[in-house]
Amino acid sequence: MEFNIKIGSKNERRIKVDHNQTTSFLWEGENVFSTPSMISEMEETCRLLLKEQFLGVDSDWDSVGTIVDVNHIAATPVGAEILLKAEVINSDGRKVSFQVSAEDSLELIGDGKHERFIINVPRFKEKFDQKVKRLSDFKNSKSARS
Repeated sequence: MEFNIKIGSKNERRIKVDHNQTTSFLWEGENVFSTPSMISEMEETCRLLLKEQFLGVDSDWDSVGTIVDVNHIAATPVGAEILLKAEVINSDGRKVSFQVSAEDSLELIGDGKHERFIINVPRFKEKFDQKVKRLSDFKNSKSARS
């Protein structure tokens, strides 16, 4: 299948920072929006851009993240609204690169680049299931030798 991903395509999403998206080690009580949560939301913004604009919401095609190069530059508290932005900056077959950013109502809190690879979900699942079986067989053979 050929994909016509247009450079310059954009997506924006707004989220509200939830308590389960925070760090737990800085101080007691609700903490700050964590870097892994910010990256996850950036990835989802890119994924939705591809799914909704190019792949089709109900299709067997989706994408998975392959590279993340993001700076987390400012802390944001629980309850704050975050604006996430993604823009396609390169497309090479099924490999798509994005410029990403996140900002709260006061400042830019993160930015960087992200890459995704377009996959056929049933084929991906088939390969994944084969790997799960191989890992299980390996574990069982290793246990039998012990």
